[in-house]
Amino acid sequence: MLVKTSLLMIELTSLPLIVLASIYLLSGYQMLAPELRIIPEPRKIHTDKFLRILTIFLMYLHASGGIIVIIERRLRKEVLRDIARTALIVVITLLLIIFLMIEATL
Repeated sequence: MLVKTSLLMIELTSLPLIVLASIYLLSGYQMLAPELRIIPEPRKIHTDKFLRILTIFLMYLHASGGIIVIIERRLRKEVLRDIARTALIVVITLLLIIFLMIEATL
């Protein structure tokens, strides 16, 4: 059940993440080369706080699901799976908190 939920979480976050990554890439290129006219107001889009926070949360969900799937498929012993899953989820959650704290100070 955990793996199925994680796979669903990965699938649901994949498309929004690729769209956001493309927007950030294109707006970044457009800021470097102003003669490109792909996205209107690239600086405003590239620095939008809502999009950054949305990207952080989507990356957190995507990474959490991916870690759970990898651990469940690779590790055979239940004790090792529990330890690895807990440790990696804690690390990713700490990264989420750090990124959100950085966003709060900007």
